[in-house]
Amino acid sequence: MSLWDEWGVKHMVTVCQLDRLHVVQSMTLQKNGYEALQLGLGYRSIHRLTRPEIGSYIKAGVGPKHHKCEFRVSSDCLLPPGLELTVRHFVPGQWVFVSGWSKGRGYTGVMKRWGFSGGGSDFHGHKKSHRSAGSVGQRGPGKVWVGKKMAGHKGPDPRCVNAKVFRIESTRNLIFLKGALPGYKGSVVKISDARGKTALKNNHIRLPFPTFVPVPGVEYPVTIQEPPPQRDPFLYPEQPLYQPND
Repeated sequence: MSLWDEWGVKHMVTVCQLDRLHVVQSMTLQKNGYEALQLGLGYRSIHRLTRPEIGSYIKAGVGPKHHKCEFRVSSDCLLPPGLELTVRHFVPGQWVFVSGWSKGRGYTGVMKRWGFSGGGSDFHGHKKSHRSAGSVGQRGPGKVWVGKKMAGHKGPDPRCVNAKVFRIESTRNLIFLKGALPGYKGSVVKISDARGKTALKNNHIRLPFPTFVPVPGVEYPVTIQEPPPQRDPFLYPEQPLYQPND
């Protein structure tokens, strides 16, 4: 969908919902050998769960979840089971990693699957070979090497993209991310903190640690959006782009 900021600049965003996201279990170094948080999302009928899964949800004090996922964290970020995580865990303007599975495209040719340029429109001496793969190897080896890019099934494949938080809405637990995300509409994606060079872009943002905890008696705004630039992007620059003598 499309959103506009205060200057009238159009932003293409993808809407994600944090549907009943709770901490199911905390993995500790003494008990499990590593430190992580197991989060549960959504709702699933209790008749489709095993008894060990039902027992883990009862122990955590949460309802049956449709999806579970682990996030590796440090010891000072371990949260108690049963705690609900909301969109206020994220801050507008923050960069995050979004992991998911791309769409399945079925059987495709080399031009769509691998981006081959194909044959030209004036391909003299050939017919019906404009989108063909061409040669698949040399005469010397006398074989086709393993991993040769050829036509075949495209997707679904695991993908991880960088995305910027544009807006959050706490009433329906909606998070608006700039750009496109992998997967179909309604699919589940994993949103995690950015790492590496992307994490350096968040140095000027004060992020909640380990997560957002509301203070009793304090009212918070329902919708928070990324602050717009101070200068109107549609104004002409003060310095001319070219000189009259150019």
